[in-house]
Amino acid sequence: MRLDLHLHTCYSYDSLTPPEEVVRRARLAGLDAIAVTDHNSIDGAFHAAECSDFPVILGEEVASGEGDIIGLFLKEWIPPSLGALETVGRIKEQGGVVYIPHPLCRGVPSKVGRQTLAEILPEVDVIEGINARVPFPSDNLAAQRLAVDHSLAVGAGSDGHFGFEVGRAGVEMEQFSGAEEFKAALKEAKLFGTQTPLYHSAKTFVLMCFRRPVMRWVGPRPYRRPRE
Repeated sequence: MRLDLHLHTCYSYDSLTPPEEVVRRARLAGLDAIAVTDHNSIDGAFHAAECSDFPVILGEEVASGEGDIIGLFLKEWIPPSLGALETVGRIKEQGGVVYIPHPLCRGVPSKVGRQTLAEILPEVDVIEGINARVPFPSDNLAAQRLAVDHSLAVGAGSDGHFGFEVGRAGVEMEQFSGAEEFKAALKEAKLFGTQTPLYHSAKTFVLMCFRRPVMRWVGPRPYRRPRE
């Protein structure tokens, strides 16, 4: 299977890409599954799963009080601004996978700091070894070495905010069913990735400056899940 493990939709404050477009682009990119990991929202993942004919891992990139932490295989929303350890605990309570995005990455102020990372590392399941938006490729290599040093699985994702980014980075791994099989299969995965030009990150920053205050004021339009 080919998967992109780090994607954003319009439910993030710095993206305008509808979940339907993310799903369409994933198919065009030859992906077999994706993880939708919107900032402080799980609604985009639910929306994508409802409109997709292939597996969508429900995720959220949570802005903890000490940096971004992704939860995969979630069932419920996790609020931002909690401590890093509490955020990790909330992910584990749901049977989720703790995934650390863009660690050791220069130029990403929202990353988890080294001291915090050291504190939560015993509870971490996956280190992101390739992030297509990382400004310095050597930082991806440093993240991969960190994962190897601590015998952790290595993930990869585009961190895509625009449709064309979907599938620019990810993993090739055996099929899985559920979080535990995912973690086991990911330890044998192969990474792939192509760096996204930096000016697209600048576009995302401009979008965030305009959209984030509005979303804080009125809140995002919630996705209404179909009744079972």
